[in-house]
Amino acid sequence: MPRVVLQDAVLQPVFEQVAKDHRRKASWYFQKTGGPTTISLQHAGEEAMPFTGALENATLTKFLLDNSMPLFGELNGDSFDRYLEAGKGLVWSLYPKKEQTIEEIMAEQRPSMSELAKKLRGRYFVTSTDTVKFKDAIESMLGVTAFPAVAVQKKAGDKRKFLFEGDITADKVAQFVEDVDAGKVAPSFKSEPEPTSTGDDVKVVVASTLKKEVFTPDRDVLLEVYAPWCGHCKKLDPEYLKLAKKIRKEELGDLVTIAKIDGTANDSPVDEIDWSSFPTIFFIKAGQSNATVYDGERTAKGLWKYIRKHATKAQELRDRLERRKGSSKKGEEL
Repeated sequence: MPRVVLQDAVLQPVFEQVAKDHRRKASWYFQKTGGPTTISLQHAGEEAMPFTGALENATLTKFLLDNSMPLFGELNGDSFDRYLEAGKGLVWSLYPKKEQTIEEIMAEQRPSMSELAKKLRGRYFVTSTDTVKFKDAIESMLGVTAFPAVAVQKKAGDKRKFLFEGDITADKVAQFVEDVDAGKVAPSFKSEPEPTSTGDDVKVVVASTLKKEVFTPDRDVLLEVYAPWCGHCKKLDPEYLKLAKKIRKEELGDLVTIAKIDGTANDSPVDEIDWSSFPTIFFIKAGQSNATVYDGERTAKGLWKYIRKHATKAQELRDRLERRKGSSKKGEEL
Protein backbone atom coordinates (compact mmCIF):
# COMPACT_ATOMS: atom_id res chain seq x y z
CA MET A 1 0.00 0.00 0.00
CA PRO A 2 1.50 3.38 -0.96
CA ARG A 3 2.08 6.27 1.42
CA VAL A 4 0.60 9.63 0.33
CA VAL A 5 1.87 12.73 2.10
CA LEU A 6 0.58 16.31 1.99
CA GLN A 7 3.01 18.99 3.20
CA ASP A 8 1.30 22.33 3.69
CA ALA A 9 0.41 24.98 6.20
CA VAL A 10 -3.19 23.70 6.34
CA LEU A 11 -4.96 20.43 5.60
CA GLN A 12 -6.39 20.93 2.13
CA PRO A 13 -10.11 19.90 1.88
CA VAL A 14 -9.54 18.16 -1.47
CA PHE A 15 -6.75 16.03 -0.01
CA GLU A 16 -8.89 15.15 3.00
CA GLN A 17 -11.84 14.14 0.81
CA VAL A 18 -9.78 11.96 -1.53
CA ALA A 19 -8.16 10.35 1.52
CA LYS A 20 -11.61 9.51 2.92
CA ASP A 21 -12.81 8.16 -0.43
CA HIS A 22 -9.74 5.95 -0.88
CA ARG A 23 -8.61 5.24 2.66
CA ARG A 24 -8.12 1.54 1.87
CA LYS A 25 -5.93 2.17 -1.16
CA ALA A 26 -3.20 4.15 0.60
CA SER A 27 -1.91 5.44 3.90
CA TRP A 28 -2.57 9.19 4.12
CA TYR A 29 -0.47 11.71 6.04
CA PHE A 30 -0.55 15.45 6.62
CA GLN A 31 2.65 17.23 7.64
CA LYS A 32 2.24 20.85 8.65
CA THR A 33 4.98 23.00 7.13
CA GLY A 34 5.55 26.62 6.27
CA GLY A 35 6.77 25.92 2.76
CA PRO A 36 4.96 25.43 -0.55
CA THR A 37 2.17 22.85 -0.91
CA THR A 38 3.52 19.45 -2.00
CA ILE A 39 1.95 16.02 -2.32
CA SER A 40 3.95 12.87 -2.89
CA LEU A 41 3.21 9.17 -3.19
CA GLN A 42 5.73 6.50 -2.31
CA HIS A 43 5.84 2.71 -2.36
CA ALA A 44 8.26 0.86 -0.09
CA GLY A 45 11.68 0.58 -1.69
CA GLU A 46 10.90 3.12 -4.44
CA GLU A 47 11.43 6.82 -4.91
CA ALA A 48 8.64 9.20 -3.94
CA MET A 49 6.59 10.47 -6.89
CA PRO A 50 5.54 14.11 -6.75
CA PHE A 51 1.99 15.13 -7.59
CA THR A 52 2.22 17.82 -10.27
CA GLY A 53 -1.41 18.37 -11.29
CA ALA A 54 -4.00 20.84 -10.16
CA LEU A 55 -5.23 20.12 -6.63
CA GLU A 56 -8.65 18.88 -7.66
CA ASN A 57 -10.55 15.75 -6.66
CA ALA A 58 -10.47 14.15 -10.12
CA THR A 59 -6.80 14.93 -10.72
CA LEU A 60 -5.59 13.71 -7.33
CA THR A 61 -7.75 10.58 -7.58
CA LYS A 62 -6.30 9.76 -11.00
CA PHE A 63 -2.79 10.25 -9.64
CA LEU A 64 -3.54 7.77 -6.87
CA LEU A 65 -5.12 5.16 -9.13
CA ASP A 66 -2.39 5.43 -11.75
CA ASN A 67 0.18 4.74 -9.05
CA SER A 68 -1.81 2.49 -6.71
CA MET A 69 0.65 -0.37 -7.26
CA PRO A 70 4.46 -0.19 -7.23
CA LEU A 71 6.37 0.76 -10.36
CA PHE A 72 7.86 -2.72 -10.24
CA GLY A 73 5.99 -5.01 -7.89
CA GLU A 74 5.68 -8.66 -6.99
CA LEU A 75 2.64 -10.39 -8.46
CA ASN A 76 1.58 -13.19 -6.13
CA GLY A 77 -1.45 -14.66 -4.42
CA ASP A 78 -1.78 -11.65 -2.11
CA SER A 79 -1.40 -8.91 -4.71
CA PHE A 80 -3.19 -10.46 -7.71
CA ASP A 81 -6.65 -9.19 -6.72
CA ARG A 82 -5.30 -5.68 -6.21
CA TYR A 83 -3.84 -5.67 -9.71
CA LEU A 84 -7.20 -6.86 -11.05
CA GLU A 85 -9.00 -4.13 -9.13
CA ALA A 86 -6.63 -1.47 -10.46
CA GLY A 87 -7.87 -2.27 -13.97
CA LYS A 88 -4.60 -1.46 -15.75
CA GLY A 89 -2.55 -3.55 -18.12
CA LEU A 90 0.07 -5.97 -16.82
CA VAL A 91 3.60 -6.70 -17.93
CA TRP A 92 4.74 -10.01 -16.46
CA SER A 93 8.52 -10.26 -16.21
CA LEU A 94 9.35 -13.90 -15.56
CA TYR A 95 12.86 -14.98 -14.68
CA PRO A 96 14.29 -18.43 -13.90
CA LYS A 97 14.65 -19.01 -10.18
CA LYS A 98 17.68 -21.00 -9.10
CA GLU A 99 19.06 -20.40 -5.63
CA GLN A 100 17.78 -16.83 -5.53
CA THR A 101 14.72 -15.59 -3.71
CA ILE A 102 12.10 -13.59 -5.61
CA GLU A 103 13.28 -10.53 -3.68
CA GLU A 104 16.84 -11.03 -4.91
CA ILE A 105 15.66 -11.53 -8.49
CA MET A 106 13.59 -8.34 -8.32
CA ALA A 107 16.50 -6.37 -6.86
CA GLU A 108 18.66 -7.51 -9.78
CA GLN A 109 16.03 -6.58 -12.38
CA ARG A 110 14.70 -3.45 -10.69
CA PRO A 111 16.80 -0.85 -12.61
CA SER A 112 15.64 -1.97 -16.08
CA MET A 113 12.09 -2.88 -15.03
CA SER A 114 11.60 0.41 -13.19
CA GLU A 115 12.77 2.24 -16.30
CA LEU A 116 10.20 0.27 -18.30
CA ALA A 117 7.47 1.01 -15.75
CA LYS A 118 8.11 4.74 -15.99
CA LYS A 119 7.59 4.58 -19.75
CA LEU A 120 4.27 2.79 -19.26
CA ARG A 121 3.05 4.60 -16.16
CA GLY A 122 -0.70 5.13 -16.06
CA ARG A 123 -1.42 2.32 -18.52
CA TYR A 124 0.50 -0.74 -17.34
CA PHE A 125 2.01 -2.12 -14.15
CA VAL A 126 5.27 -4.04 -14.41
CA THR A 127 5.54 -7.11 -12.19
CA SER A 128 7.67 -10.10 -11.34
CA THR A 129 6.44 -13.51 -10.20
CA ASP A 130 8.07 -16.46 -8.48
CA THR A 131 8.35 -18.87 -11.43
CA VAL A 132 8.76 -21.91 -9.18
CA LYS A 133 6.01 -21.31 -6.64
CA PHE A 134 3.54 -20.18 -9.31
CA LYS A 135 4.75 -22.41 -12.15
CA ASP A 136 1.34 -24.03 -12.71
CA ALA A 137 -0.54 -20.72 -12.56
CA ILE A 138 1.84 -19.12 -15.07
CA GLU A 139 1.44 -22.04 -17.46
CA SER A 140 -2.34 -22.04 -17.06
CA MET A 141 -2.84 -18.27 -17.43
CA LEU A 142 -0.09 -17.42 -19.90
CA GLY A 143 0.96 -20.68 -21.51
CA VAL A 144 4.57 -19.89 -20.58
CA THR A 145 6.87 -22.70 -19.47
CA ALA A 146 10.36 -21.41 -20.36
CA PHE A 147 12.13 -18.49 -18.72
CA PRO A 148 13.14 -15.71 -18.95
CA ALA A 149 9.97 -14.45 -20.59
CA VAL A 150 7.79 -11.38 -20.80
CA ALA A 151 4.03 -11.54 -21.23
CA VAL A 152 1.68 -8.59 -21.70
CA GLN A 153 -2.02 -8.39 -20.86
CA LYS A 154 -3.82 -5.24 -22.01
CA LYS A 155 -5.89 -5.55 -18.83
CA ALA A 156 -5.03 -7.58 -15.75
CA GLY A 157 -6.77 -10.94 -15.92
CA ASP A 158 -7.44 -10.72 -19.65
CA LYS A 159 -7.36 -14.12 -21.35
CA ARG A 160 -5.58 -12.56 -24.31
CA LYS A 161 -1.86 -12.29 -23.81
CA PHE A 162 1.03 -11.17 -25.97
CA LEU A 163 4.40 -12.88 -25.63
CA PHE A 164 7.54 -10.84 -26.18
CA GLU A 165 10.47 -12.46 -27.96
CA GLY A 166 14.02 -11.13 -27.94
CA ASP A 167 16.43 -9.44 -25.57
CA ILE A 168 14.60 -8.14 -22.51
CA THR A 169 15.46 -4.45 -22.28
CA ALA A 170 13.32 -1.53 -21.17
CA ASP A 171 13.33 0.07 -24.63
CA LYS A 172 12.52 -3.11 -26.54
CA VAL A 173 9.72 -4.21 -24.21
CA ALA A 174 8.29 -0.68 -24.17
CA GLN A 175 8.20 -0.67 -27.98
CA PHE A 176 6.58 -4.11 -27.91
CA VAL A 177 3.83 -2.80 -25.62
CA GLU A 178 3.28 0.16 -27.94
CA ASP A 179 2.92 -2.27 -30.85
CA VAL A 180 0.45 -4.34 -28.83
CA ASP A 181 -1.66 -1.25 -28.14
CA ALA A 182 -1.51 -0.31 -31.82
CA GLY A 183 -2.82 -3.73 -32.86
CA LYS A 184 0.41 -4.68 -34.60
CA VAL A 185 0.97 -7.84 -32.52
CA ALA A 186 -1.21 -10.94 -32.67
CA PRO A 187 -2.18 -12.40 -29.29
CA SER A 188 -0.91 -15.80 -28.23
CA PHE A 189 -3.43 -18.48 -27.39
CA LYS A 190 -3.11 -21.68 -25.45
CA SER A 191 -4.22 -24.50 -27.71
CA GLU A 192 -4.17 -28.25 -27.75
CA PRO A 193 -2.79 -29.89 -30.91
CA GLU A 194 -5.26 -30.01 -33.76
CA PRO A 195 -7.13 -33.34 -33.54
CA THR A 196 -6.51 -35.87 -36.31
CA SER A 197 -9.75 -37.83 -35.94
CA THR A 198 -12.72 -36.42 -37.86
CA GLY A 199 -15.22 -39.27 -37.62
CA ASP A 200 -16.58 -38.69 -34.12
CA ASP A 201 -20.22 -37.70 -33.64
CA VAL A 202 -19.10 -34.81 -31.39
CA LYS A 203 -16.49 -32.71 -33.20
CA VAL A 204 -13.48 -31.81 -31.08
CA VAL A 205 -12.43 -28.17 -31.43
CA VAL A 206 -9.22 -26.54 -30.15
CA ALA A 207 -8.22 -22.88 -29.94
CA SER A 208 -6.30 -22.95 -33.22
CA THR A 209 -9.32 -24.36 -35.11
CA LEU A 210 -12.14 -22.59 -33.29
CA LYS A 211 -12.71 -19.72 -35.71
CA LYS A 212 -12.65 -22.03 -38.74
CA GLU A 213 -14.82 -24.78 -37.24
CA VAL A 214 -17.35 -22.70 -35.28
CA PHE A 215 -17.98 -19.65 -37.46
CA THR A 216 -19.00 -21.29 -40.73
CA PRO A 217 -20.99 -19.83 -43.63
CA ASP A 218 -23.39 -22.77 -44.07
CA ARG A 219 -23.76 -24.68 -40.79
CA ASP A 220 -25.03 -23.88 -37.31
CA VAL A 221 -22.76 -25.01 -34.49
CA LEU A 222 -23.57 -26.02 -30.93
CA LEU A 223 -20.37 -25.74 -28.89
CA GLU A 224 -19.91 -27.07 -25.38
CA VAL A 225 -17.02 -25.65 -23.35
CA TYR A 226 -16.16 -28.24 -20.71
CA ALA A 227 -13.56 -29.05 -18.08
CA PRO A 228 -12.32 -32.63 -17.60
CA TRP A 229 -12.82 -32.39 -13.82
CA CYS A 230 -16.30 -30.80 -13.99
CA GLY A 231 -19.07 -32.96 -12.50
CA HIS A 232 -21.84 -31.15 -14.41
CA CYS A 233 -19.91 -31.70 -17.65
CA LYS A 234 -19.62 -35.41 -16.97
CA LYS A 235 -23.36 -35.56 -16.32
CA LEU A 236 -23.98 -33.77 -19.64
CA ASP A 237 -21.67 -36.08 -21.65
CA PRO A 238 -24.14 -38.92 -22.43
CA GLU A 239 -26.93 -36.45 -23.29
CA TYR A 240 -24.63 -34.45 -25.56
CA LEU A 241 -23.46 -37.61 -27.32
CA LYS A 242 -27.06 -38.77 -27.72
CA LEU A 243 -27.86 -35.45 -29.41
CA ALA A 244 -24.86 -35.76 -31.75
CA LYS A 245 -25.89 -39.29 -32.75
CA LYS A 246 -29.41 -38.00 -33.44
CA ILE A 247 -28.00 -35.37 -35.81
CA ARG A 248 -25.92 -38.00 -37.62
CA LYS A 249 -28.71 -40.57 -37.94
CA GLU A 250 -31.13 -37.94 -39.22
CA GLU A 251 -28.46 -36.95 -41.78
CA LEU A 252 -28.48 -33.33 -40.66
CA GLY A 253 -24.73 -32.90 -40.35
CA ASP A 254 -24.65 -30.45 -43.24
CA LEU A 255 -26.99 -28.16 -41.29
CA VAL A 256 -25.77 -28.52 -37.69
CA THR A 257 -22.47 -29.45 -36.06
CA ILE A 258 -22.28 -30.65 -32.45
CA ALA A 259 -18.87 -29.70 -31.05
CA LYS A 260 -16.94 -29.39 -27.81
CA ILE A 261 -13.74 -27.74 -26.56
CA ASP A 262 -11.72 -28.29 -23.39
CA GLY A 263 -11.91 -24.87 -21.75
CA THR A 264 -8.99 -25.60 -19.42
CA ALA A 265 -6.55 -26.54 -22.18
CA ASN A 266 -7.58 -23.92 -24.75
CA ASP A 267 -8.11 -20.17 -24.84
CA SER A 268 -10.73 -18.48 -26.96
CA PRO A 269 -9.27 -16.53 -29.90
CA VAL A 270 -12.47 -14.48 -30.30
CA ASP A 271 -14.25 -12.03 -28.01
CA GLU A 272 -17.65 -13.46 -28.93
CA ILE A 273 -16.91 -16.72 -27.14
CA ASP A 274 -15.73 -16.40 -23.56
CA TRP A 275 -16.35 -18.51 -20.49
CA SER A 276 -15.86 -18.40 -16.75
CA SER A 277 -17.72 -21.56 -15.71
CA PHE A 278 -18.30 -25.09 -16.96
CA PRO A 279 -20.10 -26.28 -18.89
CA THR A 280 -20.93 -23.27 -21.05
CA ILE A 281 -22.84 -23.98 -24.24
CA PHE A 282 -22.87 -21.63 -27.22
CA PHE A 283 -25.08 -21.67 -30.31
CA ILE A 284 -23.55 -20.03 -33.38
CA LYS A 285 -25.73 -19.55 -36.43
CA ALA A 286 -24.40 -20.08 -39.92
CA GLY A 287 -22.81 -16.96 -41.37
CA GLN A 288 -23.01 -15.05 -38.08
CA SER A 289 -20.15 -13.51 -36.11
CA ASN A 290 -21.87 -13.60 -32.72
CA ALA A 291 -22.62 -16.46 -30.34
CA THR A 292 -25.63 -17.05 -28.08
CA VAL A 293 -25.25 -18.69 -24.68
CA TYR A 294 -27.66 -21.60 -24.25
CA ASP A 295 -29.27 -21.56 -20.81
CA GLY A 296 -31.97 -24.20 -21.24
CA GLU A 297 -32.36 -27.77 -20.08
CA ARG A 298 -29.11 -29.74 -20.29
CA THR A 299 -30.59 -32.85 -21.84
CA ALA A 300 -30.53 -34.22 -25.37
CA LYS A 301 -34.23 -33.49 -25.67
CA GLY A 302 -33.86 -29.89 -24.43
CA LEU A 303 -30.92 -29.16 -26.73
CA TRP A 304 -32.67 -30.76 -29.71
CA LYS A 305 -35.78 -28.69 -29.09
CA TYR A 306 -33.64 -25.54 -29.01
CA ILE A 307 -31.87 -26.41 -32.27
CA ARG A 308 -35.15 -27.14 -34.06
CA LYS A 309 -36.52 -23.77 -32.97
CA HIS A 310 -33.45 -21.60 -33.59
CA ALA A 311 -31.71 -23.28 -36.53
CA THR A 312 -30.83 -20.99 -39.42
CA LYS A 313 -32.51 -23.42 -41.79
CA ALA A 314 -35.25 -24.46 -39.39
CA GLN A 315 -37.81 -25.02 -42.11
CA GLU A 316 -35.51 -27.22 -44.15
CA LEU A 317 -34.66 -29.17 -41.02
CA ARG A 318 -38.35 -29.75 -40.29
CA ASP A 319 -39.03 -30.71 -43.91
CA ARG A 320 -36.30 -33.32 -43.87
CA LEU A 321 -37.55 -34.80 -40.62
CA GLU A 322 -41.07 -34.94 -42.02
CA ARG A 323 -39.90 -36.76 -45.14
CA ARG A 324 -38.07 -39.32 -43.05
CA LYS A 325 -41.08 -40.15 -40.90
CA GLY A 326 -42.14 -43.70 -41.35
CA SER A 327 -39.12 -44.57 -43.50
CA SER A 328 -36.56 -47.18 -42.63
CA LYS A 329 -34.02 -44.37 -42.16
CA LYS A 330 -35.95 -42.77 -39.33
CA GLY A 331 -33.65 -41.55 -36.55
CA GLU A 332 -33.89 -42.53 -32.92
CA GLU A 333 -36.18 -40.74 -30.49
CA LEU A 334 -34.64 -38.63 -27.77
